[in-house]
Amino acid sequence: MEFSSKIYQKIKLPALTFCIKHGITGNQVTIFNHFLTLTAGCYFFCIGKYAFWLLGLGVMLINGFLDYLDGDIAKKTGKTGDLGVWLDSGFDVIIQNAVMGAIALGCYQMGLEPYWIVLFFIANSANNFISFNYNATFGFDSYRGNDLFRKFMDKKGGMINTFFRDIIDPTSNHLALVIYTFRYFIAVGCLTNQMPLMFKIMTFIATFKWIIMYIVYALYLSGKKNLHVLKALRVLDEKTEEFYRVRSS
Repeated sequence: MEFSSKIYQKIKLPALTFCIKHGITGNQVTIFNHFLTLTAGCYFFCIGKYAFWLLGLGVMLINGFLDYLDGDIAKKTGKTGDLGVWLDSGFDVIIQNAVMGAIALGCYQMGLEPYWIVLFFIANSANNFISFNYNATFGFDSYRGNDLFRKFMDKKGGMINTFFRDIIDPTSNHLALVIYTFRYFIAVGCLTNQMPLMFKIMTFIATFKWIIMYIVYALYLSGKKNLHVLKALRVLDEKTEEFYRVRSS
């Protein structure tokens, strides 16, 4: 469980009780959360000054809290449904790009060269595209990863297999989450007023990640089986014999 989730679990009760008492639904919290982030959060980030970085970070902390809260409200009231899932997952992609765009503007105000912004959004688009392919082909989940993939990767172990496991499924462990999800770099950049440096680091990581994932996916589609990660992915693809053999056994 992530650190932010542990904090939420300790302080969620008053907010959850208030929302249920006043008939506030999970979908309403989701919509308000996204509106707040896309307006105030993005505005603060694009200013490029220390006080506004801190304000933007504050909005993102609220965003994280409400992101947990809307799901808990839906579960508590028995009103979970496809609409809530769609709103949450669909807006997450919009918010990710909007927030990073605002941060890029703020970094530009602080002197970041424009080509870094171009490189980042090329990498971000490539990561979104290749992640969609992994999700569709192998049943990965952007939030929960894939338990079976981790199980097969851990069978063999070793530095190379751990590397592939973490870059394809950052939910594998806390270190991978810190490296391959950018919320922690954003937090450090806001707190230290070094966001342009963090932006460059995020660009390097995002570029490295999508290239590796593209290569692995291309090797898989070409029928290669010489790497353990390719064998693990075959177990997750319902078009392969391995997919049915593992489940039948």
